[in-house]
Amino acid sequence: MTLEPIDIAAIFFFSGTIFFGIGSILNLRIWLLGSENPIRTILRTIIVILNPKTWLKIINVFISKIFGQERLYTIDRVRGIEKASFITFYVLLILANHIAADIAMGVSSIQEFIIEFFRSPFFPGEIFGVLGTELSIQWKLFLLIDNLSMAIVLFFAEGLAIYRRFVKKHFLFGSREDAIGLFLPVIWFIFRYLAEAATIIQYGFPPASKYMFIAYGIAQVLSVFPLNIEMMYNLLWPTSGLFLGIFFGAIPYTGRLWHAFAGPITLLINNLEARGD
Repeated sequence: MTLEPIDIAAIFFFSGTIFFGIGSILNLRIWLLGSENPIRTILRTIIVILNPKTWLKIINVFISKIFGQERLYTIDRVRGIEKASFITFYVLLILANHIAADIAMGVSSIQEFIIEFFRSPFFPGEIFGVLGTELSIQWKLFLLIDNLSMAIVLFFAEGLAIYRRFVKKHFLFGSREDAIGLFLPVIWFIFRYLAEAATIIQYGFPPASKYMFIAYGIAQVLSVFPLNIEMMYNLLWPTSGLFLGIFFGAIPYTGRLWHAFAGPITLLINNLEARGD
């Protein structure tokens, strides 16, 4: 069986997920070693999360504390906006791609859902092949949300991080590993934009591709040159998957990335426990 570029990208993402799982278990072990009673800590956490009475409070905490970064915003407004925009639009990007891929592929079983979970980050690479080049307004809206979310994370959130680091000088990387980890999303997004551009050219600039506005602009530039677009398509999607896999797999092993991932969960649990739920 011949693997498609999206399949190869999904395999890279899956490999990164394995490394993520191993690192998360190791970090959880270290966290539990610092607890007076690891079993009690786990049970208390499960009870807090599963208690039906806490779900409205969970939604409130997610909106104000995690997506809104309420506390961080009061300490450092620029950093608060930077982190809130990164988290909010990255989550929106993930959800949009998962929902769109599941609908388009007609997912109807757990097995299919798991397969699409790893393929969905690369769904724009096969949307025209699955749904055709004449897309409805709903799918055009998806392409717009997809590109807009990436643009805000890449240009706005990362731009604020650069501003804090080089202008305000309030941003210091904890280590070289942390610095590399923080730039991995940028590399993954850049290759994803290039891969989307190759997709647009390969399918002959479908009308709906204009909603992939950044990738569409890149495609216009690339189309001027005598490039082997099929080869670019076959290479760029797996490369984007490789960097997504590296980024996701590196999260538990770099301090800042792990804090960004585990911090909201810890904040959520602490807020709920503090309210006696």
